[in-house]
Formats: sequence, structure tokens, C-alpha cells
Amino acid sequence: MKKLTLALMFLVGITTAKAQDTYAIKYDFFTPVAGCFGFSLEKARTNFTSLDFDAGLIGLKLGDYYEYDKFAGGYVAFGPRLYFVKDPAEINNFKGTYFKPQLLANYFKYQQEYTYYEDITYAPLIGNIEGTDFSLSLLLCLGNQWILSDLVVFDLWFGLGYGVSWETETIDFPEVYYYSSGSSYKYSHVHFGDSPLIFDGGLSIGIKF
Repeated sequence: MKKLTLALMFLVGITTAKAQDTYAIKYDFFTPVAGCFGFSLEKARTNFTSLDFDAGLIGLKLGDYYEYDKFAGGYVAFGPRLYFVKDPAEINNFKGTYFKPQLLANYFKYQQEYTYYEDITYAPLIGNIEGTDFSLSLLLCLGNQWILSDLVVFDLWFGLGYGVSWETETIDFPEVYYYSSGSSYKYSHVHFGDSPLIFDGGLSIGIKF
């Protein structure tokens, strides 16, 4: 993962060539369903490269289908965007298929009620769990972006990569009643079970300026 991170930093350096500033700001349309609220900023650098910056707030709860009763946090990400086709102009027009390596940092706190049963009477008892989750990930993303009337931006993409997480938990009831296998859902992305493999994807809508 260290070699991939160094390669990403090298690609960021490639995209720092001087060019006229052109931007696109986008809203990640499906993030509220995932429990967060995400935006991204794309800045053109050359006729086939851009820099992407993503940020989001974790804690938006639209229903009772989330794993935790309460959760709050945020995420940030950045990476160079490399379009497959070079634009004939000095800078790219934000159109077409692209490849984007991305570094992602994610942190949130959570609270949850936990039901367990007394040994003798089997009476249900309620305990409380509080925890934190911090993760770092490297994603390799593939996507396609369309521009309508040189203004409205539609960006469809998905990514696979590797990630690591550090989790802490505290409980207010006897540990013998509690079993935790960790969470694969990170709001900004998803782990495949206990493996380091992660997945993310989305549809972003915004404007070019």
C-alpha cells in the first residue's frame, strides 16, 4: 500500500502544471441514503488531468435501517483524475471516461442500545455501546462524466481498493453478554466482510464554472 500511495502522490504532482482555472462542484446524489452528505470539487489542470477533492458529513439518518442508533463524523478524500482522451484545448473539458486513484480518510462516533438477557430469569436488559471508527483507504476508481450545455455535470463512477480501520468500543454492561464482529459499513464506503477489500460508487450532479 505504501508503493501505491507514493504512486498517487506522483500522479498528483503531474497534475500541477499551470493552466487556466476551471472548476466543477458536485453533490453526491445518493449519499443521504447511505447516512451522509457528500460534495466534491474538481479543478482542471491540463488537457487530460484534474484534481478531485471530496468531503462529507456523516450522521444523516433517513430511517431505521442503519446499524447504529446514533452516529456522527465525516470523511475527506483527494486524488488526480486522468481522462482517457486528451482535449485539444489547453485544459480538459471535464467530459469522458476517466481513471482516478484516491486516498480516503473516514471517522465517525456511534452509540447503540444493546439487548441482553439475565442468566437466571432470562429477563431482557438494555445496555449501551459507544465507539469510534477511523479508517484510511486507497481506491482505484473508474468513471464517466457528461456535461450538458457546458454547465450541468453528471458523474457516474465506482471504485475498488484496500482499506484499514481502527475501532474502539466501551460498554456499560458485563462483557460476557456481548459479542462484536466489527462493522463493514463505513458510510463513505463498504468493506467486503473482514477482508481489507473495499467498494464505493456513486452518481454526482453539479455545475461547471
